[in-house]
Amino acid sequence: FTANGLAFSPDNRWMYWSNTPEHRIDRFAFDAASGRIGDRQPWVHFPRKIPGEPYGGRPDGASVDVHGNYWVAMYEGAGILQLAPSGEVLQRIATPVQCPTMVCFGDDDLRTLYITSARAGRPASECEAAIPAGSLLRLRVDVPGLPVNFFRPG
Repeated sequence: FTANGLAFSPDNRWMYWSNTPEHRIDRFAFDAASGRIGDRQPWVHFPRKIPGEPYGGRPDGASVDVHGNYWVAMYEGAGILQLAPSGEVLQRIATPVQCPTMVCFGDDDLRTLYITSARAGRPASECEAAIPAGSLLRLRVDVPGLPVNFFRPG
């Protein structure tokens, strides 16, 4: 398994995980007080790559905003998705790089979405583009993200 997109809902009732190889985002019931993680529940599925057909990518790194929306980088899909807590796609934001890898909210107001991208293994055309593969991108968004959760040993 490739563990990507680990993020928590604002109320800490859900833990999300991008199961990149399976083209799926899973979620787990979560109890922050005890640290108990419930059974895996497939949440959102994405079509696999089919030669000659449009491909939206596979879910990679992600973060959650204050409304509980899951923002996920779509590796090989040249975009970021904002998913509602129901799993519905609220918006797709195109990126100038083919393989965004992670999104994270930053700045004092947590309304700047930082986006990393892959360079290793990408073709020369992507690495030599005006905005090359491997770039760090940023985008202002309307809804602030959640601050990063830090581990606090008991």
